[in-house]
Amino acid sequence: MAAVEAHLSLSLPDQIVLLLHGPNGRQHNGVNHDVVTPAAEVAELVMHGRAELTRSALGSVRIGLLDSTPLSFEPLERPLSVLAERVARKGKPIAFRTWLAERRGAFREQRWSLWQRGYLEYIPEKLLGFIPRDRYRPHGALLHELIGELGQLARGERSLDDRLALLVAIAYPTGLHRRLLTLDRGQSRRLKHIAKGQPLEGAVSAAVAAAGAAVAHAVGSAGGGDGGGGGDGGGG
Repeated sequence: MAAVEAHLSLSLPDQIVLLLHGPNGRQHNGVNHDVVTPAAEVAELVMHGRAELTRSALGSVRIGLLDSTPLSFEPLERPLSVLAERVARKGKPIAFRTWLAERRGAFREQRWSLWQRGYLEYIPEKLLGFIPRDRYRPHGALLHELIGELGQLARGERSLDDRLALLVAIAYPTGLHRRLLTLDRGQSRRLKHIAKGQPLEGAVSAAVAAAGAAVAHAVGSAGGGDGGGGGDGGGG
């Protein structure tokens, strides 16, 4: 599947959940899927004009509802309805940590959706013969394309867009990019700047430019991973 096809057919939660799994189907260690998956859901809602993120002077990130009109994509219907219900109940935007608590099952929901659509292969497995250690193996070509997009962006070979800006805002502060790519300092620094929202003006929509840095701060503060780091990437 070509990168442009992945761009058109997969949501941000789809992409994050796929990237959380290695080629053998095991999850990458050190990245909290219960933080990054709900973050990807709200980032996708921002791209669809359904939600907005604001960050206070003290760094608190809140999520507001802009439009509760249902989307034509079933895996995002529940996140949207949960956000609409929670904001209505509170009467104002909700804290990012509240969103994480509301969407504790997001990773399992989105993974099940990917399996149902054929993007993940379920491999039942037991450690020592009795401890469940099931694997979910991504479609190899698709995983390669998704990782390749991030690498191209880090090397300056690909233009930034809304989707990639928000993907980096989640992947960099959690250290997920270091599980996927080997980067030199300049390439890692480029992703860091994107995550901080520094080169976004003119490259992405106003909504994403406003939300990107807030997403990065929120996932980093919520313990999404071991941090982006400032040096070379690892693994691969």
